Amino acid sequence: MTASRGCAERNCPGTVDQDGFCRLWGHECVGAGAGSAAAGGPVPAAEVGPRPLRTTSRPWERPAVLPTARPHDPLTAVVSQAVVPEHSRYCGNTSCPRHRGPRLPRVAGFCPDCGTRYSFTPPLADGDLRAGRYRIEGCLGNGGVGWVFLARDEDMDGAWRVLKGQRNPEDREAIAAFVAERQALIALNHPRIVTITHALRPESDRDAGYLVMEYVNGGTLEEARSAAGPGGGSTAVDVAQALGYAVQILDAFEYLHDQGWLYCDLKPENVMRVGGQGTNDPIKLVDFGAARRIDNTVSPAWGTAGYTAPEVERLGPAGPSVRSDLYTVGRTLAALTLVPRSTEVTRIPPGQDVLRLPVPARLDPFLRLLARATAAAPEDRFAAAAEMREQVRGVRRQVSSAADGVPRPTRSTLFSPSACAFALHTDRDALDVVEIMLGLPVPLVDGADPAAGFLASLGAADPAELIELLRTAPEQTAQVTYRAVRAHLATGRVDEAGPLLADFPEESRDWALWWHRALVALVGRDAGTARRWFAQVYGWLPGEVSTRLAYAVACELDGDPRTAADHYQGVWDADPGVVGAAFGLARCLLATADARSAADALLRVPESSRASTAAVTCAVRILLDAPDDGHRLDTALDAAAIVDKLPPFGEREEVEAHILRIALHCDLTEERHGGRRLFGHRLDEDALRRAFERRCRSRARRTADRRERIALVELANAYRPVTWW
Repeated sequence: MTASRGCAERNCPGTVDQDGFCRLWGHECVGAGAGSAAAGGPVPAAEVGPRPLRTTSRPWERPAVLPTARPHDPLTAVVSQAVVPEHSRYCGNTSCPRHRGPRLPRVAGFCPDCGTRYSFTPPLADGDLRAGRYRIEGCLGNGGVGWVFLARDEDMDGAWRVLKGQRNPEDREAIAAFVAERQALIALNHPRIVTITHALRPESDRDAGYLVMEYVNGGTLEEARSAAGPGGGSTAVDVAQALGYAVQILDAFEYLHDQGWLYCDLKPENVMRVGGQGTNDPIKLVDFGAARRIDNTVSPAWGTAGYTAPEVERLGPAGPSVRSDLYTVGRTLAALTLVPRSTEVTRIPPGQDVLRLPVPARLDPFLRLLARATAAAPEDRFAAAAEMREQVRGVRRQVSSAADGVPRPTRSTLFSPSACAFALHTDRDALDVVEIMLGLPVPLVDGADPAAGFLASLGAADPAELIELLRTAPEQTAQVTYRAVRAHLATGRVDEAGPLLADFPEESRDWALWWHRALVALVGRDAGTARRWFAQVYGWLPGEVSTRLAYAVACELDGDPRTAADHYQGVWDADPGVVGAAFGLARCLLATADARSAADALLRVPESSRASTAAVTCAVRILLDAPDDGHRLDTALDAAAIVDKLPPFGEREEVEAHILRIALHCDLTEERHGGRRLFGHRLDEDALRRAFERRCRSRARRTADRRERIALVELANAYRPVTWW
């Protein structure tokens, strides 16, 4: 047996597994990887980057929906023998080498290097009374800077409370963090943030005081998932449920940031579920030990490996920001959904690398959400909690609809309402890029643009007239330019639309700019470039079905029907009002020889839609034109049943004639059809011939095309039953 190697990362005392990950904390152990590199020397630089999960271990394929939190006996959470683990035993003297270096070996004593006194056992015992009212019932554990105790408030009829005290009174950095936590909890008041009820003053020089907080009866997200898997083990959480928790977390973060605070240490262990609240499963943020003012660039930055943004690790006190806070939300989502335990989150790469994970296509918007939230550069992330929350909600709708088949349409705050009724046919060779461009949703005008009022006054004008009107704008702003680009593209003048965007900086992160650059490429028949730029916009706005639809269109035009079908399907599942997605899905499924699924997609178009008739007509033709599988008569009968339910429409006789003609070439013996009827006619040859003849002559009377009329009459004569008159 090969001996376990020690972890070289951050002087961690853990051992390394066969894949090069710490068994204690779950991070990748740089310089202590598996195999000969680990045993014989440093790992080559090319091998030291983020490592994706092994494909044999895919927790997201078997997620669990956490049951609603239920209240439990608080005493069950008490730890019988609480002690700080050895890997966290630092000296409290900030100038001592052991402050962040070698650990202290004993649970109490004096530092062998500097002589500073320390104790890593709970300072309060069961039965102790604080402030004459808080009776200690036991220790709940310890965090990065403090001990947490369960107590009863004897002045409030024994109500349960939580007391949090300083873990090491000699550690100035930890004391500063404890004071910041007290200030934050006193200043903040939000339903998603744990409430402080009392701040107790120190009673000795070995006591930094205590915070008294409400007791949240429900357990943390990490505790809930630790017993939700098969056999009571830990497992990944259902993505839609995790996104629901993220919405609540972002509610709290928006409030925190508005009040000038950063949370800094979000992870599943710091999110409590509130029991006994019905099916809403509300959460509360606890442990504000890492909280700091947004303008604080001096105090040490606290966080957890695997969740902390790279600039915080690199810059220290100057690193935390709103964007780094939102980074922790993305990493918390990854920890909940992509690994079975939060300590393994370091196996999931942040940023664009997360897109390489082999997840089902229905989770693609979720990965793009994670990619943006955890981008390496802060400027590539979400700028505000409200912005991220809007995209989280949109991604949740898409993921949920893909899972249960229930549409969840909603009004976009970024795009104008549109039925996206373009390319309502199944002929890939007949796609009109200008028609598609005009049918895609239009970005709403930014209300902060100086020319917003002028643009609102234009209304719907002819493209040529609109171009002239836009030249009279009081100011040639970005929004005026975008409107002009669309007007030029509506007339097919790509050579005039493209240069209008040339002066905008290439490093711009204005999604509307890249949307319009993609439109120019689309109409210019540069599908590869359109796909790349629509992918960028989709990555910025993964919760918008409009961006996903545009990306699907570009994939289809780029000759990738399988990828396009996945995204058309996602849009169609989420919003059945986007009928262009149904036809796009059908075209792509036909390209992959899946005619039955293509027809089924079109038959889902609501009867209330103006595209319903076109959808049914295309679906019937798809069914009838499919290769003969030995069941052509059954297919014709099924198609006729579909057409029978529709109101009369212009092409109905043509469709019915097509169905009748196919039936006439099938075996019409009664044992094959069981007495069924086709458009009310018996399934015998003479009856079907007469029905086909009538429809051909009716169409001939209505057409204005002489050649078509002659052809229809000749067809009617050819199929007319042989008679003596």
